Amino acid sequence: MEDRAELEKIAFNQTRVILTRDLSVMNPNLVVGAQGLVVGKLANYTLKVAFPRVTVGVSWRDCDIVPGKTGMPTDADQPKVIPKPRHMGEE
Repeated sequence: MEDRAELEKIAFNQTRVILTRDLSVMNPNLVVGAQGLVVGKLANYTLKVAFPRVTVGVSWRDCDIVPGKTGMPTDADQPKVIPKPRHMGEE
């Protein structure tokens, strides 16, 4: 999301978001393009997002609203990505 005003469009348990940043450091399923359902708010600008396999806090800057889609996404909606091996100290 580009503007914080977009947060007003979010309806908990209805609005679907798509990740615009790779968060696979937290979980290998959280790559760019992964879709999740906003289920709540953890802090002023941190959304609680439920993905098919994990629920995490995501900054409003790391996701965009998916227009026209509501409800919990399925595994079929997720990008098919094979996580790359990580090394100590790598970001």
